[in-house]
Amino acid sequence: MNQHRIKALLWIALITVLFYWRILLGHQFSLLLGYEGANQAYSWFHYWVSSIQQGSWPLWDPFTFGGHPFAGEMQTGAFYPLYLLFVLVPLHHGLFSPQLYHVFFVGTHILGAFFLYLLARELGLEFFAALLAGLCFSLGGFVARLSAWPHLLESAIWLPLLFLFLIRALRAADSLAALSYAALAGVELALSVLAGGLHIVLLEGIAAVTLAAFFAASAKPPRAPHWRRAAVITAVMAVFAAAGGSIQLFASAEYSRMAIRFLGNTSLPASGKIPYAYLNDGMWAHSILGMLISSLPANGGPGEYINPYMGVFPLLLAIIGVWKRWANPWVRYCAGLAAAAFLFALGNMSFLHGLLYAFTPLLWMAREPARAVFLADFAIALLAGFGAEALFSGANAAGWEPLNRIFRWVVAACAAVLGYYVLLGHGDFNPWVSLSILLIIATFGIFRYTLAGRSNAWARFLAISLIAFDLYAFDWSPANVLQEQAKKTDQLQRLMSSRPLAEFLKSQNGIFRVQVMADSAPNLGDLFGVQTTMGAAVTLMPDYERFRRHPDLLNVKYIIRPATAQEPGAVYQDASWKVYENKNAFPRAWVVHNAAVEPDKDKLFQQLDGSSVDFHQTALLGAPPDSPLEPLPAGATEQAEIQQYRANRMQLQVHAACRGLVVLSENDYPGWKALVNGRPAPIVKVDGELRAIAVPAGDSTVVLYYQPAWLWLGVGLCLSSFAGTALLVLWNLRRRKLQG
Repeated sequence: MNQHRIKALLWIALITVLFYWRILLGHQFSLLLGYEGANQAYSWFHYWVSSIQQGSWPLWDPFTFGGHPFAGEMQTGAFYPLYLLFVLVPLHHGLFSPQLYHVFFVGTHILGAFFLYLLARELGLEFFAALLAGLCFSLGGFVARLSAWPHLLESAIWLPLLFLFLIRALRAADSLAALSYAALAGVELALSVLAGGLHIVLLEGIAAVTLAAFFAASAKPPRAPHWRRAAVITAVMAVFAAAGGSIQLFASAEYSRMAIRFLGNTSLPASGKIPYAYLNDGMWAHSILGMLISSLPANGGPGEYINPYMGVFPLLLAIIGVWKRWANPWVRYCAGLAAAAFLFALGNMSFLHGLLYAFTPLLWMAREPARAVFLADFAIALLAGFGAEALFSGANAAGWEPLNRIFRWVVAACAAVLGYYVLLGHGDFNPWVSLSILLIIATFGIFRYTLAGRSNAWARFLAISLIAFDLYAFDWSPANVLQEQAKKTDQLQRLMSSRPLAEFLKSQNGIFRVQVMADSAPNLGDLFGVQTTMGAAVTLMPDYERFRRHPDLLNVKYIIRPATAQEPGAVYQDASWKVYENKNAFPRAWVVHNAAVEPDKDKLFQQLDGSSVDFHQTALLGAPPDSPLEPLPAGATEQAEIQQYRANRMQLQVHAACRGLVVLSENDYPGWKALVNGRPAPIVKVDGELRAIAVPAGDSTVVLYYQPAWLWLGVGLCLSSFAGTALLVLWNLRRRKLQG
């Protein structure tokens, strides 16, 4: 790493740490107080880290939704290599430290800014302009507002490196260099896949294709070989990206085809194309003005706040970049990318959105069109860098008169509005709007100061300071802990306060599940290791919601209700919760000798919902068993005892009087395999949702282990992609060394 890169990294780290002092120093602010921050991001991190530290990769999650694939939820980032850094830090009182999440969050922003700095330098920007562009990308816009969605943030930061290596591949003078850089670009896209931000990955893929097409179209003279070269490089990138991210892509594909997707009050198969009418609305048209006034409301889908605001001064610099550097092809590309992304982000208001929905494969999976503002912010950050280089290059002030004249009128209007409402005391005025007006005036001051020939280090310091102040003032991601607790909206505190409840449940004998009968239930499963019937996820098995009406069959031994519940007979109570025992709960495993066959799924669930079948004795099957079951002799006793229970493996000791089915209160997902006395045995789906294995008469050892078919193929392809890229890079470096 050369001296300029080290200097840039140090400046970026210093500014970013100071910017996020609220979450790094003390415990008065947090990013994890919302429901998703506490029960998804934080709880998933704990489960991931605790699993690795216990020597088990988190493929299967036995603690939520009655057991489901943890890796199948792409946004958990189950295979993201950077999360291995968490494993180096011991758990704090047995739990993942929220402060560690904040440190990692800040570190991710440092990487994002530095990666964009490297890209800006590749595009020819000088040190200060590239540094400013990196800070704008990381501390402003979409990337700065992803506190509760780390999977989106982790995916987003790799776009600058993807562009950097793709540009080098397109510029390369020989095939080996082009191949190695294309492979590196593919690995960056693979890292975005492994981070779990599917929407971001799709947007990055589209942007990469447009970049290659723009490069080919801009080549002089424009010939077919340029297009073929761009197509080959893009294909190589796609192959390495698909292979590098295959382990996550395989997992997601395996379970998405059998899951359901919730779209408001509507649910649809997750593998089917979302009808256009069910896509979330895009940004409101006036949200574009949020680039200038951050306090304007923005719409990004249910529960999301998507605002493209990157600061007043960066917006001015982006305008200057387009105006003064239009001859630069990268400025034209970035301007086009920003405009197209904004149009797409408008959703059903935009023709472009509908056109891309109709013709772009898989784009419908990114059902929140407002997230496309990520690409616009990325392009605007680069344009701000070009504008900074133009403004701070010491150019003649006479050439800036058109912009200077417009800006004077804008500032005069802002001053008039501010004076009318504030100085003359006419009505209430939004303090955030007034701050935006003051920032516009301050931006004009630095603009004029620089045009006066003072484009020195002091002017650059003022510019960076104003940008940092602006973005910091409108960064509402860190929540005040005391305020949220006073409003009783601190979901992390609610989750943490459930620890005594979890300790009571874990002190009870045997293996069982609990069902939480409360709105916005805390994620007791992933954080405290209590097996529950619900959790935090985006997809479920199609029939799970119907089956969940039968807590007895799901081995639900305890029902948890809020402390305000009026039902008598609680076996545990604290300030927040009451626990009731369900004496009708089935064990985790039992043996049956009767099979009722019902191929029609709806009729099968009708029998399940009825009261005519004793499920202690009978199993409902969709097809006849391979071998008939034998009736239980009168007076015979049987037993199915769980000897070992781990996330990805369980072992039972079964004593059957004659041939029967051992039924497990475990969801029947693909990927589970069974051994009976050391020999492979098929797993049968019974009672609409559960697993069952045929056992012979006598004593049997039954082992079930989770080893989906895609696992080793995905591991092999992923490692091959990363190792192959490393070999190509080393080969290219060695050849260059020999030649030079």
